[in-house]
Amino acid sequence: MRIAHVSDLHIAAFDGVPLRRFANKRVTGLVNLLTFRRNEYSLDIFERLVADLIDENYDHVVVTGDLSNLALESEFQAVFDRLKLLGGWRKVSVIPGNHDAYTSGAVRSRRFEATFYPFMFRQFSDLDVDVYPYVKLIDGVAILGVNSAIRTPPLFSWGRVGSKQLGRLIEALSSDRVRGAYKIVLLHHHLHEREMPEQLVANLRDQDAFLNVIKGHGVDLVLHGHDHVAHQSVLNTGKHRIQIIGNGSSTRQDPDPARVARYNVYTIEGGQMKNLETKVYDLRKRKFIWKF
Repeated sequence: MRIAHVSDLHIAAFDGVPLRRFANKRVTGLVNLLTFRRNEYSLDIFERLVADLIDENYDHVVVTGDLSNLALESEFQAVFDRLKLLGGWRKVSVIPGNHDAYTSGAVRSRRFEATFYPFMFRQFSDLDVDVYPYVKLIDGVAILGVNSAIRTPPLFSWGRVGSKQLGRLIEALSSDRVRGAYKIVLLHHHLHEREMPEQLVANLRDQDAFLNVIKGHGVDLVLHGHDHVAHQSVLNTGKHRIQIIGNGSSTRQDPDPARVARYNVYTIEGGQMKNLETKVYDLRKRKFIWKF
């Protein structure tokens, strides 16, 4: 099974959005977009990314959060309209990031789930109930989508899984149908230390509790986003090794080869990861190429 890992699209789409919709935390994000992040993330690269994913015909594509910039309906729809070209539940899995929970209104209305439910559930789910973690079992691989995205004050982007969701994650990992599978957990927030002030304002608040759960229940691989630089680490539990991999951003226009748009490809075979490859966006050729 070949799985493509995409993350941190940060798609902005403001057409038809009235100015009053920015009279909240979004004003901070809008100023950021118009100054420091101007032209940093590209819809054009996203469309080229989708085309490349279609050409490569991976068995599954996972997207580890921050699909939008400001959690607007227009942004979610722009992303959904392109991701659906890859297929539905069997082909794509998504989880929200902090930018997808940017305002209290977006969180309260379950805007992300209402848009992207075809990639999380086989059929429409009652969004008034707890939907995370959702579980997919495909060809001996269990994919568990965890939500660490919470509404935060301006200039902060920390996350939290929460004790209730951690309890449901334990139940899912302990179930008969998941226990014998190769277990992949999707999480938006990173699990490694970053330099200050990023570590202070953008960490996972209950990281230790989350790590205790995955160490005690046979998780094989954690895929995350949030930190826009690719990152890999290994967590040794004494019984097995958990690989933790952050993809970086898949739409970023940046001359820095460590930060330019990319996605990872994992080959899972016989209950193990047999191979990890990366495709990186070439700004001059305007296409994704294999990194060697």
